[in-house]
Amino acid sequence: MNINEPKKAAILYFLSSSDDEDEDVIEFIFNTHLKNIKPKISNYIIDVVHNYSDQQFKNHFRIERTTAYFIIDKFEESKFFPKEIPYTITVCSPETHILSYLWFSANKCCLRDVSERFGVGLTTQYRINNRVMDFLIDICSTYINFNEGFEKLAHEFQKISGIPGVIGCIDGTSIPIRTPAHKIKSTYTNRHDTPSITLQGVCDYKKRFVDVFTGAPGKIHDSRVFALSDLSKMLSIKCGKKFHLIGDGAYSLREWLLIPYKDYGRLTDTQRYFNKRFCATRVLIENSFGLLKSRFRQLLQLDIHSVDKITKFIVSSCVLHNLCIDMNDHIIPEDVNEDDLSVVEEPDNIMDSEMILKRNGERKREAIQNGLQFM
Repeated sequence: MNINEPKKAAILYFLSSSDDEDEDVIEFIFNTHLKNIKPKISNYIIDVVHNYSDQQFKNHFRIERTTAYFIIDKFEESKFFPKEIPYTITVCSPETHILSYLWFSANKCCLRDVSERFGVGLTTQYRINNRVMDFLIDICSTYINFNEGFEKLAHEFQKISGIPGVIGCIDGTSIPIRTPAHKIKSTYTNRHDTPSITLQGVCDYKKRFVDVFTGAPGKIHDSRVFALSDLSKMLSIKCGKKFHLIGDGAYSLREWLLIPYKDYGRLTDTQRYFNKRFCATRVLIENSFGLLKSRFRQLLQLDIHSVDKITKFIVSSCVLHNLCIDMNDHIIPEDVNEDDLSVVEEPDNIMDSEMILKRNGERKREAIQNGLQFM
């Protein structure tokens, strides 16, 4: 612990060199400053973090040292790192910015714990987190995009279990939160009576997110969340008749979004075989969510009050998830309690256009099923 020795020495020097007539000023300074100096941990990064082994570093920060310092270098070069702040003596280093944010993201701890560990004020740590999240949101389009060729995606997905034309797996997961400020709890509670935000994700064959959408309350069904997302409006154009996403029974069947056959006890052998191969591919999105929550444990119970900050943190975590995969920084998934298994149900209001879209999807699914060979 360090009680800010330079400030203490300066005040003691002032006390010793003052005249008797300045006693009131001296007393004021002593009572309002010296007695209120808060002890802080000093040089935590230099004395502790720099002495971690590579394995210890990854155990604490959930990413490898090389990945962390790659992010630090990019952050330092960005417009979000404050090179100069008026009326301040020092600026927190980019290393402090990124490592403190990673510690907060990777561990179940509060902001006060992080600020004390890294020797900064609580308000300073709050600003640090905001800067880093803004930085990660700014580079989001570089790491989360659908730019890779669909032919390659379909080829790699087909290697997994033989389903042709797949360019991504889609699903939603619940991120438990505290009820946001100035919001009604019942608006955000899911079917488990837990306030939550839904994260809709689409992953590729490497378990990278190629599209994310979040901010919808956990009360909203996955199919409705999909309808609210920009992806639903552009997917039919991007996929055409050749490509498609695959999802679970929570979604409506389309040519560009396939779901498994619903088992009412009358499935044929080929339909059951199709479902088996289908689920062997679709499980990748569940794996992606598991890796995300295992690496960034704040997502197990996110203690942020602003919906805007909640969504920024979730998307920032997805950016870091992809960045780690790109750098071959892998992590062993831990057991994560998933409370967001999708309910298999059909939308209530089915119109003629809905029936046509569904019928087209059924034809495409049947054609794929007939093309699969028993292995």
